[in-house]
Amino acid sequence: MSLSRIRELWSGLDTRSQVTLVGGLVAVLATFYVLYGFASRQSFATLASGLDPAKTGQAEQALAAAGLSYRVAGGGTELDVPTGQLAQARVALAEKGVLDSSGDSFKVFDKASFGATDFQQQVQYQQALQQQVAGTIEQIQGVNRASVELVLPEDRLFADSSAKATAAVLVDGGSALPAATIQGIAHLVASSVKGLRADDVSIADETGALLWPPAGAGAGGEPGAASKLQADRLYASELSAQVNALLDSTLGPGKALARVHADLDADRSTIDRVTYAKKGVPLSQQTQTETLQSKGGGAVLPAGTKTNTSGASYAGTTGSNGSSQYRNTTETTTYGVDKTVEHSVVAPGNVRKLDVALVVDRSVPAGQVASLQRSVASLVGLTPKRGDTIAVSRIDFAKPPAPGSGGGPLAALGNPLSLAKDGVLALLAVGFLVAMRRALARREREASVPSPTWLRELEGGVTVAELEAGPSAPQLPPALAESRSALREQIEEIASTSPEAIAGQVAQWMKE
Repeated sequence: MSLSRIRELWSGLDTRSQVTLVGGLVAVLATFYVLYGFASRQSFATLASGLDPAKTGQAEQALAAAGLSYRVAGGGTELDVPTGQLAQARVALAEKGVLDSSGDSFKVFDKASFGATDFQQQVQYQQALQQQVAGTIEQIQGVNRASVELVLPEDRLFADSSAKATAAVLVDGGSALPAATIQGIAHLVASSVKGLRADDVSIADETGALLWPPAGAGAGGEPGAASKLQADRLYASELSAQVNALLDSTLGPGKALARVHADLDADRSTIDRVTYAKKGVPLSQQTQTETLQSKGGGAVLPAGTKTNTSGASYAGTTGSNGSSQYRNTTETTTYGVDKTVEHSVVAPGNVRKLDVALVVDRSVPAGQVASLQRSVASLVGLTPKRGDTIAVSRIDFAKPPAPGSGGGPLAALGNPLSLAKDGVLALLAVGFLVAMRRALARREREASVPSPTWLRELEGGVTVAELEAGPSAPQLPPALAESRSALREQIEEIASTSPEAIAGQVAQWMKE
Protein backbone atom coordinates (compact mmCIF):
# COMPACT_ATOMS: atom_id res chain seq x y z
CA MET A 1 0.00 0.00 0.00
CA SER A 2 1.46 3.36 -1.06
CA LEU A 3 1.88 6.35 1.20
CA SER A 4 -0.54 8.41 -0.91
CA ARG A 5 -3.21 5.75 -0.47
CA ILE A 6 -2.68 5.79 3.31
CA ARG A 7 -2.93 9.57 3.35
CA GLU A 8 -6.08 9.37 1.25
CA LEU A 9 -7.66 6.86 3.63
CA TRP A 10 -6.60 8.94 6.63
CA SER A 11 -8.08 12.12 5.11
CA GLY A 12 -11.28 10.22 4.37
CA LEU A 13 -11.81 9.54 8.10
CA ASP A 14 -13.55 11.98 10.37
CA THR A 15 -11.94 13.37 13.52
CA ARG A 16 -13.62 10.87 15.86
CA SER A 17 -12.45 7.87 13.81
CA GLN A 18 -8.91 9.27 13.66
CA VAL A 19 -8.79 9.75 17.45
CA THR A 20 -10.20 6.24 18.01
CA LEU A 21 -7.62 4.66 15.72
CA VAL A 22 -4.73 6.50 17.37
CA GLY A 23 -6.01 5.61 20.88
CA GLY A 24 -6.35 1.93 19.98
CA LEU A 25 -2.82 1.85 18.59
CA VAL A 26 -1.44 3.48 21.74
CA ALA A 27 -3.35 1.00 23.95
CA VAL A 28 -1.96 -1.96 22.00
CA LEU A 29 1.58 -0.64 22.31
CA ALA A 30 1.12 -0.02 26.06
CA THR A 31 -0.23 -3.56 26.56
CA PHE A 32 2.75 -5.08 24.77
CA TYR A 33 5.11 -2.96 26.89
CA VAL A 34 3.50 -4.06 30.16
CA LEU A 35 3.52 -7.73 29.14
CA TYR A 36 7.16 -7.49 28.14
CA GLY A 37 7.97 -5.86 31.49
CA PHE A 38 6.25 -8.63 33.44
CA ALA A 39 7.89 -11.34 31.35
CA SER A 40 11.37 -9.89 31.76
CA ARG A 41 10.99 -9.15 35.49
CA GLN A 42 12.84 -11.52 37.80
CA SER A 43 10.51 -13.72 39.88
CA PHE A 44 11.21 -14.31 43.59
CA ALA A 45 10.25 -17.21 45.84
CA THR A 46 9.83 -17.06 49.61
CA LEU A 47 12.78 -18.59 51.38
CA ALA A 48 11.53 -18.03 54.94
CA SER A 49 8.75 -16.02 56.60
CA GLY A 50 7.90 -14.97 60.14
CA LEU A 51 11.56 -14.38 60.98
CA ASP A 52 13.14 -12.56 63.85
CA PRO A 53 14.93 -9.39 62.56
CA ALA A 54 18.17 -10.66 64.13
CA LYS A 55 17.85 -13.93 62.20
CA THR A 56 17.09 -11.94 59.03
CA GLY A 57 20.36 -10.03 59.37
CA GLN A 58 22.34 -13.24 59.78
CA ALA A 59 20.60 -14.72 56.73
CA GLU A 60 21.47 -11.63 54.66
CA GLN A 61 25.12 -11.96 55.57
CA ALA A 62 25.12 -15.64 54.64
CA LEU A 63 23.46 -14.98 51.26
CA ALA A 64 25.77 -12.04 50.48
CA ALA A 65 28.81 -14.18 51.29
CA ALA A 66 27.52 -16.84 48.89
CA GLY A 67 27.01 -14.23 46.12
CA LEU A 68 23.23 -14.72 45.91
CA SER A 69 20.69 -11.96 45.39
CA TYR A 70 17.82 -11.61 47.83
CA ARG A 71 14.95 -9.34 48.80
CA VAL A 72 13.67 -8.48 52.29
CA ALA A 73 9.89 -8.07 52.65
CA GLY A 74 7.24 -8.06 55.32
CA GLY A 75 8.93 -5.45 57.46
CA GLY A 76 12.09 -7.50 57.85
CA THR A 77 10.31 -10.76 58.70
CA GLU A 78 10.32 -12.34 55.20
CA LEU A 79 13.25 -13.26 52.99
CA ASP A 80 12.82 -13.85 49.23
CA VAL A 81 15.37 -15.13 46.68
CA PRO A 82 15.14 -15.67 42.91
CA THR A 83 13.24 -18.79 41.97
CA GLY A 84 16.22 -20.40 40.26
CA GLN A 85 18.48 -19.82 43.29
CA LEU A 86 16.16 -21.21 45.98
CA ALA A 87 18.06 -24.49 46.42
CA GLN A 88 21.44 -22.71 46.51
CA ALA A 89 20.15 -20.27 49.13
CA ARG A 90 18.98 -23.11 51.39
CA VAL A 91 22.36 -24.79 51.11
CA ALA A 92 24.15 -21.52 51.94
CA LEU A 93 22.03 -20.93 55.02
CA ALA A 94 22.47 -24.53 56.15
CA GLU A 95 26.27 -24.21 55.90
CA LYS A 96 26.22 -21.12 58.11
CA GLY A 97 23.71 -22.67 60.53
CA VAL A 98 21.17 -19.88 59.98
CA LEU A 99 17.39 -20.44 60.17
CA ASP A 100 17.94 -24.02 61.29
CA SER A 101 15.97 -24.48 64.52
CA SER A 102 15.73 -28.25 64.52
CA GLY A 103 17.95 -29.62 67.30
CA ASP A 104 20.20 -26.53 67.50
CA SER A 105 18.74 -25.00 70.63
CA PHE A 106 20.79 -27.24 72.95
CA LYS A 107 24.10 -26.59 71.16
CA VAL A 108 24.80 -23.92 73.73
CA PHE A 109 25.78 -26.73 76.13
CA ASP A 110 28.38 -28.16 73.74
CA LYS A 111 30.93 -25.68 75.04
CA ALA A 112 31.09 -25.92 78.81
CA SER A 113 31.91 -22.78 80.78
CA PHE A 114 33.63 -23.30 84.11
CA GLY A 115 32.48 -19.94 85.41
CA ALA A 116 28.76 -20.52 84.73
CA THR A 117 26.59 -20.73 87.83
CA ASP A 118 23.69 -23.07 88.38
CA PHE A 119 21.26 -20.21 87.80
CA GLN A 120 22.82 -19.35 84.43
CA GLN A 121 22.71 -22.97 83.35
CA GLN A 122 19.05 -23.22 84.41
CA VAL A 123 18.21 -20.10 82.39
CA GLN A 124 20.05 -21.43 79.35
CA TYR A 125 18.29 -24.77 79.67
CA GLN A 126 14.88 -23.08 79.88
CA GLN A 127 15.57 -20.90 76.84
CA ALA A 128 16.82 -23.87 74.84
CA LEU A 129 13.77 -25.91 75.82
CA GLN A 130 11.43 -23.07 74.81
CA GLN A 131 13.09 -22.77 71.40
CA GLN A 132 12.99 -26.52 70.92
CA VAL A 133 9.28 -26.78 71.71
CA ALA A 134 8.47 -23.72 69.55
CA GLY A 135 10.38 -25.23 66.60
CA THR A 136 8.44 -28.46 66.99
CA ILE A 137 5.10 -26.62 66.97
CA GLU A 138 6.09 -24.65 63.85
CA GLN A 139 6.42 -27.92 61.94
CA ILE A 140 2.66 -28.46 62.23
CA GLN A 141 0.78 -27.62 59.06
CA GLY A 142 -1.08 -24.31 59.36
CA VAL A 143 1.20 -22.82 62.04
CA ASN A 144 3.13 -19.80 60.76
CA ARG A 145 5.07 -19.06 63.93
CA ALA A 146 5.01 -20.18 67.55
CA SER A 147 6.33 -18.68 70.77
CA VAL A 148 6.60 -20.69 74.00
CA GLU A 149 7.12 -19.38 77.53
CA LEU A 150 7.74 -21.90 80.31
CA VAL A 151 7.59 -21.53 84.07
CA LEU A 152 9.72 -24.30 85.59
CA PRO A 153 9.58 -24.62 89.40
CA GLU A 154 12.63 -25.36 91.48
CA ASP A 155 13.12 -28.89 92.77
CA ARG A 156 12.27 -29.23 96.46
CA LEU A 157 12.74 -31.96 99.00
CA PHE A 158 9.03 -32.47 99.56
CA ALA A 159 6.77 -32.83 96.55
CA ASP A 160 3.79 -31.26 98.34
CA SER A 161 5.60 -27.93 98.76
CA SER A 162 6.73 -27.64 95.12
CA ALA A 163 4.85 -25.47 92.60
CA LYS A 164 3.37 -26.66 89.33
CA ALA A 165 4.98 -26.15 85.93
CA THR A 166 2.99 -23.98 83.50
CA ALA A 167 3.37 -22.99 79.85
CA ALA A 168 2.03 -20.19 77.64
CA VAL A 169 1.97 -20.74 73.87
CA LEU A 170 1.25 -18.07 71.23
CA VAL A 171 0.44 -19.59 67.82
CA ASP A 172 0.40 -17.38 64.73
CA GLY A 173 -2.31 -18.89 62.53
CA GLY A 174 -4.00 -20.68 65.39
CA SER A 175 -7.39 -19.14 64.58
CA ALA A 176 -7.62 -21.40 61.50
CA LEU A 177 -6.55 -24.59 63.27
CA PRO A 178 -9.15 -27.24 64.19
CA ALA A 179 -9.86 -28.16 67.79
CA ALA A 180 -8.11 -31.52 67.45
CA THR A 181 -4.87 -29.80 66.39
CA ILE A 182 -5.06 -27.39 69.33
CA GLN A 183 -5.52 -30.31 71.71
CA GLY A 184 -2.56 -32.06 70.09
CA ILE A 185 -0.36 -28.97 70.61
CA ALA A 186 -1.33 -28.84 74.29
CA HIS A 187 -0.42 -32.49 74.86
CA LEU A 188 2.77 -32.08 72.80
CA VAL A 189 3.96 -29.23 75.04
CA ALA A 190 2.95 -31.12 78.19
CA SER A 191 4.88 -34.19 77.09
CA SER A 192 8.01 -32.13 76.32
CA VAL A 193 8.34 -30.54 79.77
CA LYS A 194 8.91 -32.45 83.00
CA GLY A 195 6.03 -32.21 85.48
CA LEU A 196 3.76 -30.27 83.09
CA ARG A 197 0.15 -31.29 82.55
CA ALA A 198 -1.97 -30.48 79.50
CA ASP A 199 -4.47 -28.67 81.74
CA ASP A 200 -1.71 -26.22 82.78
CA VAL A 201 -0.95 -25.20 79.18
CA SER A 202 -2.51 -21.98 77.83
CA ILE A 203 -2.68 -21.54 74.04
CA ALA A 204 -3.71 -18.28 72.33
CA ASP A 205 -3.91 -17.32 68.66
CA GLU A 206 -2.57 -14.23 66.88
CA THR A 207 -5.59 -12.16 67.99
CA GLY A 208 -5.15 -13.07 71.66
CA ALA A 209 -8.20 -15.36 71.78
CA LEU A 210 -7.81 -18.30 74.16
CA LEU A 211 -7.81 -21.64 72.33
CA TRP A 212 -6.86 -23.96 75.18
CA PRO A 213 -8.22 -24.85 77.76
CA PRO A 214 -11.59 -25.03 75.98
CA ALA A 215 -14.27 -22.49 76.76
CA GLY A 216 -16.47 -23.44 79.70
CA ALA A 217 -13.84 -25.60 81.38
CA GLY A 218 -13.10 -24.94 85.02
CA ALA A 219 -9.93 -25.34 86.98
CA GLY A 220 -7.86 -28.28 85.93
CA GLY A 221 -9.88 -28.76 82.78
CA GLU A 222 -12.99 -29.83 84.70
CA PRO A 223 -16.36 -28.91 83.17
CA GLY A 224 -17.56 -25.45 84.17
CA ALA A 225 -21.02 -24.10 84.83
CA ALA A 226 -21.77 -23.42 81.17
CA SER A 227 -20.84 -26.93 80.05
CA LYS A 228 -22.85 -28.49 82.92
CA LEU A 229 -25.99 -26.58 81.95
CA GLN A 230 -25.49 -27.54 78.33
CA ALA A 231 -25.09 -31.20 79.26
CA ASP A 232 -28.22 -31.09 81.46
CA ARG A 233 -30.29 -29.52 78.69
CA LEU A 234 -29.03 -31.93 76.05
CA TYR A 235 -29.76 -34.99 78.19
CA ALA A 236 -33.20 -33.68 79.21
CA SER A 237 -34.15 -32.82 75.63
CA GLU A 238 -33.17 -36.29 74.43
CA LEU A 239 -35.34 -37.96 77.09
CA SER A 240 -38.24 -35.57 76.41
CA ALA A 241 -38.11 -36.34 72.69
CA GLN A 242 -38.19 -40.08 73.34
CA VAL A 243 -41.12 -39.81 75.77
CA ASN A 244 -43.13 -37.54 73.44
CA ALA A 245 -42.53 -39.92 70.55
CA LEU A 246 -43.91 -42.75 72.71
CA LEU A 247 -46.98 -40.71 73.67
CA ASP A 248 -47.71 -39.66 70.09
CA SER A 249 -47.44 -43.22 68.82
CA THR A 250 -49.78 -44.61 71.53
CA LEU A 251 -52.35 -41.84 72.12
CA GLY A 252 -52.04 -39.85 68.93
CA PRO A 253 -50.83 -36.28 68.43
CA GLY A 254 -52.14 -33.60 70.79
CA LYS A 255 -53.18 -36.02 73.58
CA ALA A 256 -50.21 -35.88 75.99
CA LEU A 257 -47.03 -33.91 76.58
CA ALA A 258 -43.93 -34.67 78.70
CA ARG A 259 -41.01 -32.61 79.92
CA VAL A 260 -37.89 -33.92 81.70
CA HIS A 261 -35.54 -32.01 83.98
CA ALA A 262 -32.16 -33.68 84.53
CA ASP A 263 -29.45 -32.95 87.06
CA LEU A 264 -26.14 -34.52 86.01
CA ASP A 265 -22.97 -34.92 88.02
CA ALA A 266 -20.32 -33.12 85.97
CA ASP A 267 -17.51 -33.62 88.51
CA ARG A 268 -14.82 -36.17 87.88
CA SER A 269 -13.97 -38.11 91.04
CA THR A 270 -11.33 -40.65 92.01
CA ILE A 271 -12.07 -43.47 94.46
CA ASP A 272 -9.31 -45.29 96.37
CA ARG A 273 -10.50 -48.24 98.45
CA VAL A 274 -8.50 -50.73 100.56
CA THR A 275 -10.30 -53.90 101.78
CA TYR A 276 -8.89 -56.43 104.32
CA ALA A 277 -10.19 -60.01 104.44
CA LYS A 278 -10.95 -61.75 107.74
CA LYS A 279 -8.74 -64.74 106.94
CA GLY A 280 -5.09 -64.41 106.04
CA VAL A 281 -3.48 -65.81 102.96
CA PRO A 282 -0.74 -68.45 103.52
CA LEU A 283 2.52 -67.19 102.09
CA SER A 284 4.88 -70.07 103.05
CA GLN A 285 4.46 -73.46 104.75
CA GLN A 286 7.17 -75.78 106.21
CA THR A 287 6.57 -79.34 107.42
CA GLN A 288 9.12 -81.60 109.24
CA THR A 289 8.37 -85.30 110.05
CA GLU A 290 10.71 -87.73 111.92
CA THR A 291 9.86 -91.41 112.68
CA LEU A 292 11.94 -94.06 114.60
CA GLN A 293 11.16 -97.76 115.23
CA SER A 294 13.49 -100.16 117.27
CA LYS A 295 13.39 -103.54 119.09
CA GLY A 296 15.54 -104.73 122.03
CA GLY A 297 15.81 -105.04 125.86
CA GLY A 298 15.45 -102.11 128.12
CA ALA A 299 13.97 -98.82 127.55
CA VAL A 300 14.86 -97.09 124.33
CA LEU A 301 15.01 -93.34 124.44
CA PRO A 302 15.35 -90.86 121.63
CA ALA A 303 18.85 -89.97 120.57
CA GLY A 304 20.51 -87.35 122.74
CA THR A 305 18.31 -87.98 125.80
CA LYS A 306 20.06 -88.43 129.12
CA THR A 307 19.13 -91.38 131.26
CA ASN A 308 18.48 -89.30 134.34
CA THR A 309 15.68 -87.38 132.69
CA SER A 310 12.57 -87.72 134.77
CA GLY A 311 9.03 -86.82 134.08
CA ALA A 312 9.51 -87.04 130.31
CA SER A 313 6.79 -88.59 128.30
CA TYR A 314 7.44 -89.79 124.76
CA ALA A 315 4.98 -91.23 122.44
CA GLY A 316 5.33 -94.93 121.79
CA THR A 317 7.99 -95.61 124.43
CA THR A 318 7.90 -98.98 126.15
CA GLY A 319 10.42 -100.67 128.46
CA SER A 320 9.16 -104.14 129.16
CA ASN A 321 9.17 -105.76 125.79
CA GLY A 322 12.15 -103.85 124.37
CA SER A 323 10.24 -102.28 121.35
CA SER A 324 9.94 -98.49 120.70
CA GLN A 325 8.22 -96.12 118.14
CA TYR A 326 9.15 -92.43 117.84
CA ARG A 327 7.38 -89.73 115.73
CA ASN A 328 8.23 -85.99 115.58
CA THR A 329 6.07 -83.77 113.36
CA THR A 330 6.67 -79.95 112.99
CA GLU A 331 4.54 -77.63 110.79
CA THR A 332 5.27 -73.91 110.27
CA THR A 333 2.91 -71.69 108.21
CA THR A 334 3.47 -67.97 107.49
CA TYR A 335 0.28 -66.00 106.79
CA GLY A 336 0.01 -62.70 104.97
CA VAL A 337 -2.65 -60.01 105.11
CA ASP A 338 -5.40 -60.44 102.48
CA LYS A 339 -5.61 -56.83 101.25
CA THR A 340 -7.41 -55.54 98.13
CA VAL A 341 -6.49 -52.06 96.81
CA GLU A 342 -8.95 -50.46 94.33
CA HIS A 343 -8.30 -47.28 92.37
CA SER A 344 -11.17 -46.18 90.12
CA VAL A 345 -11.91 -42.93 88.28
CA VAL A 346 -15.59 -42.00 88.00
CA ALA A 347 -16.22 -40.19 84.72
CA PRO A 348 -18.59 -37.19 84.77
CA GLY A 349 -22.13 -37.63 83.48
CA ASN A 350 -23.84 -39.67 86.20
CA VAL A 351 -27.48 -38.80 86.80
CA ARG A 352 -28.15 -37.25 90.18
CA LYS A 353 -31.88 -36.70 89.85
CA LEU A 354 -34.66 -36.80 87.25
CA ASP A 355 -37.96 -34.91 87.41
CA VAL A 356 -40.64 -35.81 84.86
CA ALA A 357 -43.80 -33.78 84.20
CA LEU A 358 -46.52 -35.64 82.28
CA VAL A 359 -49.64 -33.77 81.13
CA VAL A 360 -52.50 -35.85 79.67
CA ASP A 361 -55.80 -34.80 78.12
CA ARG A 362 -58.97 -35.63 80.09
CA SER A 363 -60.25 -37.62 77.15
CA VAL A 364 -57.67 -40.31 77.93
CA PRO A 365 -59.05 -42.96 80.39
CA ALA A 366 -57.61 -43.07 83.92
CA GLY A 367 -56.47 -46.68 83.55
CA GLN A 368 -54.56 -45.82 80.43
CA VAL A 369 -52.93 -42.87 82.22
CA ALA A 370 -51.61 -45.19 84.94
CA SER A 371 -50.13 -47.50 82.32
CA LEU A 372 -48.52 -44.54 80.58
CA GLN A 373 -47.03 -43.39 83.88
CA ARG A 374 -45.34 -46.74 84.41
CA SER A 375 -44.10 -46.84 80.81
CA VAL A 376 -42.66 -43.33 81.01
CA ALA A 377 -40.96 -44.09 84.34
CA SER A 378 -39.37 -47.18 82.84
CA LEU A 379 -38.32 -45.34 79.68
CA VAL A 380 -36.44 -42.53 81.46
CA GLY A 381 -34.96 -44.88 84.08
CA LEU A 382 -36.76 -43.40 87.08
CA THR A 383 -35.18 -44.44 90.42
CA PRO A 384 -37.19 -43.48 93.53
CA LYS A 385 -34.25 -44.25 95.85
CA ARG A 386 -32.27 -41.56 94.06
CA GLY A 387 -35.04 -39.01 94.63
CA ASP A 388 -36.52 -39.09 91.13
CA THR A 389 -40.11 -37.86 90.79
CA ILE A 390 -42.85 -38.00 88.18
CA ALA A 391 -45.91 -35.74 88.23
CA VAL A 392 -49.01 -36.61 86.17
CA SER A 393 -51.77 -34.08 85.47
CA ARG A 394 -55.02 -34.47 83.55
CA ILE A 395 -56.36 -31.26 82.02
CA ASP A 396 -58.50 -30.23 79.07
CA PHE A 397 -56.29 -29.53 76.09
CA ALA A 398 -57.14 -26.63 73.77
CA LYS A 399 -59.09 -27.85 70.78
CA PRO A 400 -57.52 -27.03 67.42
CA PRO A 401 -59.78 -24.98 65.09
CA ALA A 402 -61.73 -27.07 62.63
CA PRO A 403 -60.82 -26.58 58.99
CA GLY A 404 -63.16 -24.16 57.19
CA SER A 405 -64.64 -22.67 60.38
CA GLY A 406 -64.34 -19.24 61.97
CA GLY A 407 -65.38 -16.44 59.60
CA GLY A 408 -67.02 -17.81 56.48
CA PRO A 409 -65.59 -17.17 53.02
CA LEU A 410 -63.82 -13.95 54.07
CA ALA A 411 -61.83 -15.71 56.78
CA ALA A 412 -59.57 -17.34 54.21
CA LEU A 413 -58.56 -13.89 52.96
CA GLY A 414 -56.96 -12.92 56.27
CA ASN A 415 -56.96 -9.60 58.12
CA PRO A 416 -58.72 -6.74 56.21
CA LEU A 417 -56.07 -4.23 57.32
CA SER A 418 -53.28 -6.35 55.92
CA LEU A 419 -55.26 -6.81 52.70
CA ALA A 420 -55.74 -3.04 52.35
CA LYS A 421 -52.04 -2.43 52.96
CA ASP A 422 -51.11 -5.02 50.33
CA GLY A 423 -53.54 -3.45 47.86
CA VAL A 424 -52.08 0.05 48.36
CA LEU A 425 -48.56 -1.30 47.84
CA ALA A 426 -49.68 -3.05 44.64
CA LEU A 427 -51.27 0.16 43.29
CA LEU A 428 -48.14 2.17 44.04
CA ALA A 429 -46.01 -0.42 42.26
CA VAL A 430 -48.27 -0.35 39.19
CA GLY A 431 -48.22 3.47 39.13
CA PHE A 432 -44.42 3.50 39.35
CA LEU A 433 -44.16 1.07 36.43
CA VAL A 434 -46.56 3.14 34.30
CA ALA A 435 -44.62 6.34 35.00
CA MET A 436 -41.35 4.67 34.11
CA ARG A 437 -42.86 3.36 30.87
CA ARG A 438 -44.06 6.83 29.84
CA ALA A 439 -40.69 8.38 30.64
CA LEU A 440 -38.89 5.79 28.55
CA ALA A 441 -41.28 6.28 25.65
CA ARG A 442 -40.81 10.03 25.81
CA ARG A 443 -37.04 9.69 25.76
CA GLU A 444 -37.27 7.35 22.77
CA ARG A 445 -39.22 9.96 20.84
CA GLU A 446 -36.66 12.67 21.58
CA ALA A 447 -33.68 12.80 19.24
CA SER A 448 -30.46 12.49 21.15
CA VAL A 449 -28.36 13.82 18.18
CA PRO A 450 -29.75 16.47 15.76
CA SER A 451 -30.16 15.03 12.29
CA PRO A 452 -28.27 16.67 9.34
CA THR A 453 -29.90 19.33 7.18
CA TRP A 454 -29.87 17.18 4.07
CA LEU A 455 -31.55 14.33 5.99
CA ARG A 456 -34.28 16.63 7.28
CA GLU A 457 -34.82 17.92 3.74
CA LEU A 458 -35.08 14.37 2.40
CA GLU A 459 -37.50 13.34 5.18
CA GLY A 460 -39.58 16.46 4.59
CA GLY A 461 -40.45 15.39 1.01
CA VAL A 462 -41.16 17.51 -2.11
CA THR A 463 -44.17 17.18 -4.42
CA VAL A 464 -43.84 16.62 -8.17
CA ALA A 465 -45.43 20.00 -8.92
CA GLU A 466 -42.79 21.78 -6.85
CA LEU A 467 -40.03 19.93 -8.67
CA GLU A 468 -41.50 20.90 -12.11
CA ALA A 469 -41.87 24.51 -11.03
CA GLY A 470 -38.14 24.60 -10.11
CA PRO A 471 -36.49 25.91 -7.01
CA SER A 472 -37.52 29.32 -5.91
CA ALA A 473 -34.08 30.36 -4.62
CA PRO A 474 -33.82 33.80 -3.10
CA GLN A 475 -31.84 36.46 -4.85
CA LEU A 476 -28.23 36.61 -3.55
CA PRO A 477 -25.86 39.60 -3.57
CA PRO A 478 -23.54 39.81 -6.63
CA ALA A 479 -20.36 39.08 -4.65
CA LEU A 480 -21.87 36.01 -2.97
CA ALA A 481 -23.28 34.78 -6.26
CA GLU A 482 -19.85 35.03 -7.94
CA SER A 483 -18.15 33.11 -5.12
CA ARG A 484 -20.84 30.45 -5.26
CA SER A 485 -20.44 30.02 -9.01
CA ALA A 486 -16.64 29.78 -8.62
CA LEU A 487 -17.06 27.14 -5.91
CA ARG A 488 -19.43 25.19 -8.14
CA GLU A 489 -16.88 25.24 -10.98
CA GLN A 490 -14.20 23.90 -8.62
CA ILE A 491 -16.49 21.09 -7.50
CA GLU A 492 -17.32 20.17 -11.08
CA GLU A 493 -13.58 20.13 -11.94
CA ILE A 494 -12.82 17.82 -8.99
CA ALA A 495 -15.74 15.55 -9.96
CA SER A 496 -14.36 15.24 -13.48
CA THR A 497 -10.73 14.66 -12.45
CA SER A 498 -11.18 12.64 -9.21
CA PRO A 499 -14.61 11.02 -9.12
CA GLU A 500 -13.48 8.49 -6.46
CA ALA A 501 -12.85 11.34 -3.95
CA ILE A 502 -16.35 12.62 -4.47
CA ALA A 503 -17.76 9.11 -4.09
CA GLY A 504 -15.81 8.61 -0.82
CA GLN A 505 -17.03 11.91 0.58
CA VAL A 506 -20.63 11.10 -0.33
CA ALA A 507 -20.27 7.68 1.30
CA GLN A 508 -18.90 9.32 4.45
CA TRP A 509 -21.87 11.67 4.55
CA MET A 510 -24.24 8.74 4.20
CA LYS A 511 -22.52 6.97 7.13
CA GLU A 512 -22.91 10.07 9.29
